Amino acid sequence: MSAPDPNAEIHDLWPTSVLVRSNEQHASIKQDLLDLLYAHRDKHTKTSGPVYASRDNLYELYKDHPAFAALIQFILESVFQVAAHANGKAWQNSQNIDVKLSGVWFQISNASGLHETHVHGNCSWSGVYYVQAGESSRSNSDRRNELLNGVTRFYGPYLDFHAGGHVEFGNLYLQDESWDSFPEDGKIAVFPSYLKHMAFPYSGEQDRVIVSFHAQVDAEKELQFSYQFD
Repeated sequence: MSAPDPNAEIHDLWPTSVLVRSNEQHASIKQDLLDLLYAHRDKHTKTSGPVYASRDNLYELYKDHPAFAALIQFILESVFQVAAHANGKAWQNSQNIDVKLSGVWFQISNASGLHETHVHGNCSWSGVYYVQAGESSRSNSDRRNELLNGVTRFYGPYLDFHAGGHVEFGNLYLQDESWDSFPEDGKIAVFPSYLKHMAFPYSGEQDRVIVSFHAQVDAEKELQFSYQFD
């Protein structure tokens, strides 16, 4: 007879799912993507600065571009993968799950360009795809001017509730409040849209080029909630 699980009465509630994977086809589409994004930037801006950010209508503009269409397919598959995992039993008996991109845009950064802490709205999932990582930090010890270079940092959802608060051995697990995504060419990170995140300043010989997106998920089954208490 096996011994009872001493932790069976413990429930680890409300996990946060973040998907990180690499696009095996990235090498075949990278240069075409870069050509497309730089051409877009040069056409739509007359000023220069450390960060260029496009409007979020890239899907409508370039959905028929072969390299961009391949990227979109990879993004959709990635969102579905993490959303299916996170929703688990809630998706049982749901049919025709449909992932829609409600916004797709890109950023080109250099010369210490950064993106301050923020969240995304009007979507359930968001993500960043690293088209070109450049000289972004590859590890926590790989720093420029004592800072991580171009790294995306995510903050845990409980950060706001313990900042400057009481710290002791009982809540040390709360002190691990951030997680870093180190850019690599062809890598994607898909995360719940409510997660706070930021991008460290970036400088390098090459630009840091990313594609970001918002995703919404729908299904054939009508979504209903009951608020009646009998």
